[in-house]
Amino acid sequence: MASPHTFDISDTFGALLIGALVTTTIYGITTLQAYLYYISFPKDGNATKLLVASIWGLDTLHVIFMCHAVHYYLIVGFVDHSVLVDGTWTLFMSLTVNILLAFIVQLFFTHRIFLLCSPQKRWWVTGMIGVCVVAHFSFGMNTVVNLFKKKAFVRLKEISFSSAVPFGVFAILSDILIAVALCVLLDSNRSSFEDTNSIINKLIIFAINRCILTSAVAIVETIVFSVLPNSFYSFAIDFVIGKLYANSLLAVLNSRSRGEPRHDYGSTEMSTRFNISSAVANHQTSLFQVCSEWWRL
Repeated sequence: MASPHTFDISDTFGALLIGALVTTTIYGITTLQAYLYYISFPKDGNATKLLVASIWGLDTLHVIFMCHAVHYYLIVGFVDHSVLVDGTWTLFMSLTVNILLAFIVQLFFTHRIFLLCSPQKRWWVTGMIGVCVVAHFSFGMNTVVNLFKKKAFVRLKEISFSSAVPFGVFAILSDILIAVALCVLLDSNRSSFEDTNSIINKLIIFAINRCILTSAVAIVETIVFSVLPNSFYSFAIDFVIGKLYANSLLAVLNSRSRGEPRHDYGSTEMSTRFNISSAVANHQTSLFQVCSEWWRL
């Protein structure tokens, strides 16, 4: 059995602690976003409310697993150094929850793209994105399974190229394809109204920023895991990335205009298509659609 003293405490469990502190801060933002959603949009459909509850619930579960892992290593491990050799189940389960969070959020945006696409293009566009999203999820779960099998931290480098690197690559590809598809679809729905185009520009910027943020973090995590497999910086970064996915979805839902007309929309009644042609007849209604109805379930 490897000795725990072969690890640099700052690059391993110290990194876990820093990652946990940053993550709990972002979790506070997730909780605030969920609270603002429920008080701002009480008449949304049950499907949307359940989605938000699921995202917040998974995010909370991740924090619980993360805190247990940090406590286990820094408190229990302070007395019994033998526990510092292997990964504990809550550490690996925290990664599982983040993979599931990313999968749900990516499916959400893929579904939006499917409904926005024309019938002739929607299957091949969302099919390509869907393959990357499923591959991201599959390689992620394979990484977790390998972590449970290897268990010992000194064996982390053994799974770098078999599952961890493909996991990171497909995470990046999925986010880029989603951002490109959203930007193209939004840009194709421009109208002669300056206000509508201004809102479309803001949505495009949001899609790009979301892609840059999650992709940049995924790239850094993949590189760190490959180059420094015996450090825990990759775990610390992974603690954070799940929160970025959760907040990207909640931010979209909360970005809708607070001044839009309040209707009791059902999950099957909410349109997710832009209707630019109707903007000519009713410009104000089209603005509400651009801001909000695109994201409804």
